[in-house]
Amino acid sequence: MQKTDIKQIDVKVSKPYTVYVGEDIGKLIGETLQGERLFVITDSNVYGLYKGFLHSLSENVYFFEAGEESKNYKTVLKIYDFLIENGADRYSVVVGVGGGVAGDIAGFAASSYMRGVRLIHVPTTLLAMVDSAIGGKTGINYHGLKNIVGSFYQPESVFVDVRFLKTLQDREYFSAFAEVVKYGVIRDSELFDFLERNVDGIKQRDSKILKIVVERSIKNKVEIVESDERESGERAVLNFGHTFGHAIESLTGYRRFYHGEAVAIGMVKAMEVSERMGLVERGDVERVVNLLKLLKLPVSLPDGIDEGRMFEIMLKDKKNKNSSLRFVLTKGIGSSIIASGIKEELILEVIGEDS
Repeated sequence: MQKTDIKQIDVKVSKPYTVYVGEDIGKLIGETLQGERLFVITDSNVYGLYKGFLHSLSENVYFFEAGEESKNYKTVLKIYDFLIENGADRYSVVVGVGGGVAGDIAGFAASSYMRGVRLIHVPTTLLAMVDSAIGGKTGINYHGLKNIVGSFYQPESVFVDVRFLKTLQDREYFSAFAEVVKYGVIRDSELFDFLERNVDGIKQRDSKILKIVVERSIKNKVEIVESDERESGERAVLNFGHTFGHAIESLTGYRRFYHGEAVAIGMVKAMEVSERMGLVERGDVERVVNLLKLLKLPVSLPDGIDEGRMFEIMLKDKKNKNSSLRFVLTKGIGSSIIASGIKEELILEVIGEDS
């Protein structure tokens, strides 16, 4: 593949880097990292699918058991052991290959090993491509709280190859579209319209459509990150649906839902809060619900959710300020605001409603 076939998106933050988007970019990865001492961090699923590719990058490959349950300090400690035992020094490069869990863990390990070594991301899931691999967030879960321990640590490069999407199982593939829909709701109505028009192509995993979806989503993420690298202001809009979503994941032990599925339900709840506050019309709520359903995503809370317990978990969300819940709400598809001081009664009512 020629370099001209690969899209380059520059990320202008404190440590600038480039995101490369295309197909079959393994050669470019090799050229870019030639001569570097690489330490690949991945999970068991990715290792099983792409063992040859991983070992073509480096002889030093570490994989952990796939799943959110591995996103903890114990896994990070094992990665430290792996790096030490194989002689990784401050000039080495950690390469995180996989989905959001692998990227977050590899990023956190890289940010803290020897006070920080170089980091490369090679996302293999749609969720990682359009969200977690971009922006420098790393993190692990602790005491049942999502990403409560972590750091901001920018990679040196991100290599996005949409061919990886061909091997994803349906559920994992579609769950990531929650984050894509999110970009449409919070700031890009044209992307939302494109998704509505191209549901069939998305279901067929049409490469041309996926390149457009991935590239446009990344550009949305990059623009927000550039304006607010450390989430002190505008970047918080990326958490649309996540306050509810993270609580859902926690309540269900990170086992019942994929991250995107929990966020999809969370977005619907955030839309309903927006509607109750007079920010959006019912038609906007229904458009979001309908698109999520077409993309095979859940839109309702599971039975048996304890409303009070869910609210308690939401109060511990790291985005809150002075113990006051902060929500990202929408003023209509393509526009968003950050709101606080919303009455507890309203939130509990929305939690208790069927969508």
